[in-house]
Order: sequence, then C-alpha cells, then structure tokens
Amino acid sequence: MKLFGRFASFDILYKSGVATFVRFPFTLICAIVGTIAAIILIEAQGGPELNYLEKLMVVSTLGLPLFTALGCFADKKQWPRSRNWLLQGFGVVLLAVYYFSLPPDLDEPLYSLQRYLLLNISFHFLVAFLPYLGGKQVQGYWQYNKSLFLNFLTALLYSGALYLGLVMALLALNYLFGVKIDNNTYPELLLVIVGIFNTWIFLAGIPKNLEELNSVSDYPKGLKVFTQYILLPLVVLYFIILISYEAKIIITWNWPKGWVSEMVLWYAVVGILSLLLLHPLREQSENKWIKVFSKWFFWALIPLVAMLFLAILVRISDYGFTEMRYYVLAMAVGLTLGVLYLVFSKSKDIRVIPMIICVLALLSAYGPWSAFTVSSKCQQERFENFLINNQMLADGKLQAAPVKLSNETTAEMSSIITYLCNIHGVSSFSRWLPDSVLNPIDTVVRNNRPQKIAEQLGITYMPYYQGAQSQEYFDFTPKEREMIKLSDYDYLIDLGAYNVGTFEQKFSMNGDSLSVSYDIQTYVFKFKLLNARDSALETVEFPLKEPVEVLIDKWRTGQVSQAELIFDVPGKKFDAKLIMREISGWRREKEIIVNLLSAQILLREHKRT
Repeated sequence: MKLFGRFASFDILYKSGVATFVRFPFTLICAIVGTIAAIILIEAQGGPELNYLEKLMVVSTLGLPLFTALGCFADKKQWPRSRNWLLQGFGVVLLAVYYFSLPPDLDEPLYSLQRYLLLNISFHFLVAFLPYLGGKQVQGYWQYNKSLFLNFLTALLYSGALYLGLVMALLALNYLFGVKIDNNTYPELLLVIVGIFNTWIFLAGIPKNLEELNSVSDYPKGLKVFTQYILLPLVVLYFIILISYEAKIIITWNWPKGWVSEMVLWYAVVGILSLLLLHPLREQSENKWIKVFSKWFFWALIPLVAMLFLAILVRISDYGFTEMRYYVLAMAVGLTLGVLYLVFSKSKDIRVIPMIICVLALLSAYGPWSAFTVSSKCQQERFENFLINNQMLADGKLQAAPVKLSNETTAEMSSIITYLCNIHGVSSFSRWLPDSVLNPIDTVVRNNRPQKIAEQLGITYMPYYQGAQSQEYFDFTPKEREMIKLSDYDYLIDLGAYNVGTFEQKFSMNGDSLSVSYDIQTYVFKFKLLNARDSALETVEFPLKEPVEVLIDKWRTGQVSQAELIFDVPGKKFDAKLIMREISGWRREKEIIVNLLSAQILLREHKRT
C-alpha cells in the first residue's frame, strides 16, 4: 500500500526514512532529543535551572557516533534484533553513567568539556573501524569508510541547500508580506536541519549489507584526481619545508619553534589521509608508484617525528604538563606507533590508524594516566616547588616569603594559579588552603578566582597577558572614583578612553586653538597654544615616565587613589590639570612602557592684559 498515492517519490522517501529509523533507532532518538534540548535552551536563554538540558544535549551528541558504531557492528555480524538491542542497551548504560558523572555546570571545571571532546573523537573513530574489527577485511573497511565520507558530503550538501532555501523563504515572508519572524527561528531551524535531517540522510546512505563490501572494488575517479593532484603535492611541499627546517636546527643547534609540532602533525595527517584514500589502487600495475611512495613517506616521517618529540619534550621540561602539551605528546606517541607499524609490519593493515587514535583518546580521557590527572599533579608539584624554594612553605604550612619574589617567579606562579583555577577548579589548592577559604572563592566570578587564590597564598597576582619574565606589569586604575573639584577652570577635554599609541587632538579656545598630543616613544604629553595662523604661542610638556616610576612602588603594596593620578601642568598663558583615569603598562628593568591610558584635562586660561 502506498501512503502517498500517486506520489511515488514521496512514498519511497517515507519508506526509506522508516527503514532508517528501524535500523538506527537509538542514534535518531539521540538526534531528536539533543535537538529539542538545544531549542528549549535557546527559547529559555539558558539559566542554572536548565543545566540538565545542557547535559542531556552533550550526552545526546555522544550517542550519535556511539550508537551508529554499535548499530553498524551488529549489522556486519548480522545479529538478530534482540541481540542488537542488547548491545544498544549497553550503550545506553554507558551514556547514563557519563550523564551522572557530569558536574552541575559543564564548564566548571573546564576539563569536563575537554573530556567530552576526547570521548567524541574516540566514538567517531569507533564508527570507522568497529564493524570491520578482526579478520582480513581491509577492502571492505576502505569501501565502508568511503561510503561514510561520501554520505557526510551528501548530507551536508542537502542540509545546506535546504537551510538556505527555507531561510530565503522566511526572509521573503518578512519583507514581502510583513510576517514577523522571531530571531530565534533561524538558529532553531538550523538545529533541526543539522541535528535531525542531516543525521537521517547520513544514516540512510550507510550500506545495508556491509559484508558485501569486502568484494567491492570500484574507486571514484574524482577522489583519485583530488588525492593525486592536490593532496600529494601538498605532502611533498610540506615535507621539503619541514626537512629544511630540521636541517637548520641541526646546523644552528637551536631548539625548534613551538609551532613546529603543529606543522609536523598536519603534515602527517595530510600525508596519511592521502595514502589511505589511494590505498585500493596500490596493487594496480599502473599505480605501483603509490606503494613505493607510501613506503618512503613513512620512512621520511621518522626524523620529523623525532623533531616533534624534541619540540614538545623541551616545552614539558621547561613548564611541565598541561592538557594541550599532553595531547601533543599523545599524538606524537600515536604517530610513532603508527609509523613503526607501517614501516616494519608485513601486513600494513590501515585499520590500525583509527584504532590507535580511538584508544589514545580514551586513555587521555580517563584513568590515573589521563591528561587531566597527569597535568593537574604536575602543575601542583611545580607550584609546591616554588613555595618551598621561596621559603613560603614550612612543615606543610604556608608562611610569608622572607624576601620579595622576583617578577619571573611571580609570573610563573600566577600562571600556574590561573591554569589550576580555570581547568581544575579551586579544589586544586586544597593541600595548601582549607575548605573554609576555598568554598567562598568558588562562588565568585571565574575570572576573579585566580587573584583571590593568590591573595590567600600571599602572592601578588600577575595575569599572563600582563606579566612575563623579566618584566613587571602595572595598572593604576582606582577601585573607587573620587569627586574632583572643578572651580576656577574654564574647559573640560575628554581625550577618550584607552588611547593607545601616539595621538594629537586640537580644540578651539577663544579664537586660538589648543593642540594636545601624546608620544608613546617619549611618554610625554605636549600642550601647544596656537594662534589663527597655527603659530605656537606657548608649548608646555609634561613627561609621564617620572610620575609612573614613583607610583609603581605604591601600587605594589596597595591601590593608587584617584587623587594621586591628578597632575598640575602650569603654563604662562594657561594652566592644565591632567586627570588620569587609568594608566597601565610594563616596567622592564629601567625601561617604562606605557601602552594603555585614559585621561581628561581641565583647562584654565590666564586673563589677557
């Protein structure tokens, strides 16, 4: 029976949609639940009482790749529906455990989001290899992943066209007929299309009989052209650049730059992707070069992987583990394992690559070896060493530092405080501070927590963007504004907020004009009284460097008041009162660098005789 009568295409579409739901019910339920949760959050504009919806949305997005992988695995094994549902039920239990393990607020602490991303990566790669785990099924594995890749592009094309078409229709209703469209309609429409429609289209394109793919040998011509003439030339170009850089390191014996890690990883990713895409062609007589290129590619990766290890290990040696450095090291380890396997193994099974990534992502997410446990312990130990070396810790108890901490030490300790607070929460300091101190700090705005922790530890907090080795940051912003007496002044000039760099402004004054300028090189305010012909009647200079030097020592021990930021600038024809609303910058040894200021000026003309 046809549900749509003479509209055969709609009837086929309906049956295909039902068949896809029957095949992947848990995946599509996750897509629907996650989309509804996201729409409710948009309508309600968030709030702590809706945190459960955020958690539900996160768990649902994890369910998409997990249930897809389990469903494809059951299809490949040709399990009956009862056994398939039992396997899917195991996935439900895993997601339920993960849901209840989430903190009330997903970004408190931040490592919860990183763990979610690691699980997402692991589950997506699980989709790639789980159905073809075991046995000699490389050909079927490649054809299966080719289908996933093409399905993804197809679903993306359909979703993009549908969304743009519907958006244009809504805009037409708005502008042509005056129909008011709520601003939330557009993101909610995008969620429905990407979350439900896109997922449904993608799942519908997954081959039903996965066992037959082991005997399929077709290869898209467009994919071959793309890989051979775009990806592979890029691989060769990257290789020349990186090998040249490695030669420079050996000749000059300078440590590699920080970004070299990303360069090596991108080179490896693009190169391995290219060879994976070309894998089925390597045994064809006209494409024997692919097999030769593959062999030499992995041999050439060995010195680059060594450089990658050198770059990240030097960084870890200097500053310890953080999650980002852990991930780079984990990728270096994974790349090493993959390269060694593909160089020395006779079988050279390409399924090993997604398996390594999946396992490393899981290991990085949980356990005493995880990125979060290793990084937290490492930075806590570094911080404790700073306390001990500066005599701030005696018998496990905090005490005031006997001498003033150097700028470098203050910057390093502040950096660790910021990292631990933001990524692992204030509980990271429980070994030095009691809960009675930490619990109130945990309730303040996140950006203010590091400074509160530093105050309790007896450290002058120096944010990472304001302080660095061999320099000291200063910020003369009064906490409380004070009233300023304006009597006997004729004019008020507002130079604007946060003027940075050299500037000059002119103002009319009783037929004359006053030029006010600031030179960032000399840190000098210059006042010029000009006549109608722009000839200078009087020039008065006020150097800002000397007052700043005097105020820095005062700022270290407490706040600078507004009264201390008001300077008199006397002249013969006029007097000025320079009112600094904020001054900030750095002091490097004897050098003062003012790079941010906000000022107002009061002017008083002398009576003309």
